[in-house]
Amino acid sequence: MGIEEEKIVKEIKVAENSGQANKFIEEFFAHGFSKSEIYLLTYNKERSEYLTNTTNTKEYRASEQGVFESAVNKIFSREDELHSKMASLGLTQEEAKQCVGEMKQERIIVIAKKGV
Repeated sequence: MGIEEEKIVKEIKVAENSGQANKFIEEFFAHGFSKSEIYLLTYNKERSEYLTNTTNTKEYRASEQGVFESAVNKIFSREDELHSKMASLGLTQEEAKQCVGEMKQERIIVIAKKGV
C-alpha cells in the first residue's frame, strides 16, 4: 500500500482591471473552484484588500502562511511578502517573479489552487 500523493491543481491569470479579474474569478467558479480556493493579489496592499472584498475571493490570512513567514514579512518589503505568499500557494520562484512584474505594472493576479 503506497501513500497517495496529493495532486495540486493551480491556475494563474493576469487581469488588466477589476472587471477582467471578476471574469476570471467567475470562470474559476464555473470550473469547480470554491471561494476558499481563489486568491487575488496586487502590488498595492490596500487595493488587494479592496478587490478581495468586492470580488468575493479569499482573503490571504497570516495563519495560512505560517507564523514565521508572517513575522518575517513585517520586516521585508511588499515584494518579499508577495513572493512568500505566492510560494505558500505553490508557485515556483519563476512564476512568482513573473507575477510580481505584472503587479508592478498595475495588473491583478488571480490564482486558483486546490488539492485533488
